[in-house]
Amino acid sequence: MMDARLQTLLDKQEIYELMVKYTDRIDANDPVGAASCFAPDGVGAYGTECKGRKAIGDLLGTILLKYLATSHYLSNVSIKVDGDRATAMSYIQTFHRMKNKETMFTYGRWLDDLVRLDGEWFFARREVRRVGSINFPDGDFIHPGHPGRLYREAS
Repeated sequence: MMDARLQTLLDKQEIYELMVKYTDRIDANDPVGAASCFAPDGVGAYGTECKGRKAIGDLLGTILLKYLATSHYLSNVSIKVDGDRATAMSYIQTFHRMKNKETMFTYGRWLDDLVRLDGEWFFARREVRRVGSINFPDGDFIHPGHPGRLYREAS
């Protein structure tokens, strides 16, 4: 029987690789591939929530139509495993070249609930929480900030 600590390390690595796969599929303009990172009944919360791989892929495809290129940078990944369930928080920075050739940057977190199905990890729920942006095309709006972290509205 494998030591529980070793299994936890393997699980964390597999979850991290899932996060990287999702990021890679987004930057490759492959919304179906990104949606395949979700459980069949998974939920994507991108300002609006959608459930199931098809709905998530359709929403990601619509979002990606706005851009000529994207690049996502993942950091500060924290994963907690509890059997066949896990949670993760990670910081994300994004670069987007928009159709009008202007650039946009966003900063925030991904909040993930994960589930292991048939030995493979998937997102059960992924929430995108922006804490800030530069040149966001929809204009100024209040970003919700990082959960449980410093946040003050500009005065």
